[in-house]
Amino acid sequence: MYRIEKLNNSYFYLKAIGDFPPPEAKKFVEEFKELTSSINEDLRVIVDISDAILLNINSIELILDLLKSNNQKLYKSAFIISFNPPLSEEFKYLFKKAQYKKRKLVHSLEEAKKWIEIENIDIK
Repeated sequence: MYRIEKLNNSYFYLKAIGDFPPPEAKKFVEEFKELTSSINEDLRVIVDISDAILLNINSIELILDLLKSNNQKLYKSAFIISFNPPLSEEFKYLFKKAQYKKRKLVHSLEEAKKWIEIENIDIK
């Protein structure tokens, strides 16, 4: 399951909940592309996978490919992860693949908001 919250014109909060199989990730990618199609710069994204139970590597790849395709308009993005032993391999993969000067792995929503410079915006 997932949720996309548009915080303002170019700021987004993406939350993966439970499992996130590739068909759902593909649906998410299409929805996100549609929501961001008119944005040309200053795209700020928080991807929260702290409540994910099962993450398929292919799902992570789809999200990373989506973010990479938006590098031109991306200001910053943050992935929120938490300590989750069943997902240790997925997180190792994410650490390796997500490295980019505008992308950061963080451990809390507050840290993510600070990184992408939206501390004053409430996320529910």
